Amino acid sequence: MPSDALLNDLSQLVTNELPARLPNTVAFIVGSNPSKGARSPRLWNAAFNLLGIDGEMYPLDVGASGLEQLAILLEHDSRVVGVAIAAPYKTEFAKLFEGRLTVAAARSGSINLLSRAENGRFAGSNTDGLAAVDSLLELKVDLADENILVLGCGATGRAVIASLIDVVGYGGITVAYRDPQHTEWLQRVGVKYAPIGDVSSLLGTASIVVNCTSVGWGAQVDLSPLTISDLGRIPSQSLIFDVVYQPDPSKLLRDAESLGIRTLSGSRMNLLQAVVAFCTSNPTAERDRVVEAMRMAAA
Repeated sequence: MPSDALLNDLSQLVTNELPARLPNTVAFIVGSNPSKGARSPRLWNAAFNLLGIDGEMYPLDVGASGLEQLAILLEHDSRVVGVAIAAPYKTEFAKLFEGRLTVAAARSGSINLLSRAENGRFAGSNTDGLAAVDSLLELKVDLADENILVLGCGATGRAVIASLIDVVGYGGITVAYRDPQHTEWLQRVGVKYAPIGDVSSLLGTASIVVNCTSVGWGAQVDLSPLTISDLGRIPSQSLIFDVVYQPDPSKLLRDAESLGIRTLSGSRMNLLQAVVAFCTSNPTAERDRVVEAMRMAAA
């Protein structure tokens, strides 16, 4: 049994093995089974190592009934600088920390990071949306002047939409939804929307198309949310951004490239969300060095 008080308490809640001791700076990734292969610990630990910080990130596998107690334990220990939230608990943690969320996270209704606010208490944010915006800004895109079409409105889609609103405004975003249940949320946040079956009529005016659906990933790896005919409707100077990063490029991006359309894969976004999370949790960290450490670890 670990001798550390926090570890003793955590051992009653989590189902995975815990370390024998904790360093001076610690982070966790919490989910139903992040110990089975989450890559965040590898990326964070590479950054801790490069920056010379006595810190480490560990996975915590926990059941839904233990989330509130777990949150209290982690917030109470000042060594814990950040907590990454994995599926399926992003919405649950947003509810636990309602009133302590960033504006974009509150819009999306889900978080994937808890970090210390100035008062020392946890605050929730969603780095998926922030990383998507950063990925586009790295291309020197003036988002304020763009007409953005987002495909999909699941957890990732909502995070991306919520962060894009801060930069583009409500009028520059149109969402093509797959499930009618999303219309209530879309109406509440104030963006334009239409069923994905009408997507062909929306493509002609889109300067950026962002795929936030799961089409192109996992069991759907050979599929694309847009047909070649659909892609032919997109203006030649437009950009196709697919948040899918496995495979890279996705079928959507391969098809777009075959037509000479500019593309951006989700690989950069996936890396940047970890960078944003680490730098938010460790505000004195040099971002460029964190990027380099994580890039090498990911490779």
